Amino acid sequence: MSATREVTTGALLAQRSVIVEFGRIALQSESLDEILTKACECCAEALETDLSKVLRLEDDGQHLRVVAGIGWEDGIVGEEVVPRPETSSEGFALYHGKPAVSSKLEEDGFDYPAFLKRHGVKSMVNVIIPGSEGAPPFGLLEVDSREEREFTQSDVEFLQGYANIVGAAIERFSKSDALRRAVQERERALGELQHRVRNNLSVLQSLIRTRNTRTDHPEVRNETALILGQIETLVQLHELLTSSSDIDEIELGGFLSALCSQIASFGSDRTTRCDLRTRIESIVVESGAAIPLGIIANEFMTNSLKHAVRENRCDVFLSVVNGEEGVEVELSDGGDGLGDALDQPRTSGRASGLSYIEALIRQIGAEGSWNSEGGTTLRILLPHERRRGAGG
Repeated sequence: MSATREVTTGALLAQRSVIVEFGRIALQSESLDEILTKACECCAEALETDLSKVLRLEDDGQHLRVVAGIGWEDGIVGEEVVPRPETSSEGFALYHGKPAVSSKLEEDGFDYPAFLKRHGVKSMVNVIIPGSEGAPPFGLLEVDSREEREFTQSDVEFLQGYANIVGAAIERFSKSDALRRAVQERERALGELQHRVRNNLSVLQSLIRTRNTRTDHPEVRNETALILGQIETLVQLHELLTSSSDIDEIELGGFLSALCSQIASFGSDRTTRCDLRTRIESIVVESGAAIPLGIIANEFMTNSLKHAVRENRCDVFLSVVNGEEGVEVELSDGGDGLGDALDQPRTSGRASGLSYIEALIRQIGAEGSWNSEGGTTLRILLPHERRRGAGG
């Protein structure tokens, strides 16, 4: 005689509890196998059985594969495939769109897979796991009992509601997995592009360095140093942006220090030495501000290498500190200063370079000032609003 499980307040609370537990796993897990196995565990616990399974509808629409389950012998989960004729409980549920319930497998007239009989299943209930909107069902969620048992309407309604949640979890996983795969493919392609860019920049640097070392003509050396500085700006930005977890921000002090050090290295040769002194604080700013500041530093350094060499030596000082009113960036050299360049029209000669720097300063909403006493000094005040992180 089949038994009917009494639906108590405790049983309803248990069902609610397993739904909450499954929801937690379904939202956190990145493994569909884990999600489906947890679904089987929770529904078996809620309905007090030791056998449950998820059957996925195969692409041909005519077969179902056991893709998750608990209580089954080896070789069932992941391998067992059953047909879905209308004469089977699986086929009945899928053809008619409603649960198949049996309290006595031997008497209900359905055709059952042999592995159910091997496991001594006497009663069962299955419900449809819906697919995404407009798509066929994902498959079935089934609970099996080794004892004859009357599954109540409350049991069936719980299981169907639970299967709907499982279907939503599967859809979430599928979309997340597709997005994850797309991101991985994009990262792979980006990594390959970054590698090519890095190699091309290195080749270009090598060619220009070779040209720089093979000439004794001052103008050629100045121009090649300028080009090398511009390329190094790109290299430093490339390294920072591709290695950072946040491409919207750059550690300004380290960026400008590394950039100026490389330009100083380019400007040093067998006849000229470029010495760089620094005073650097670690300050993170928006990349939209750091990039123009890098270009400004390159322009200043290359101009110093042209005009501030004294006794075969060029001294440059770089300071990046956090001031009361903003981030203070200072560049200075030990040359003769700007002379009358500040008074000249910004379209001619050296003044055109100053115009370019001043335009970049305005672009980032900063303030700039020049001083020609004891060399050339450029002071830039970047508003605190352009900072990132603590105090930004």
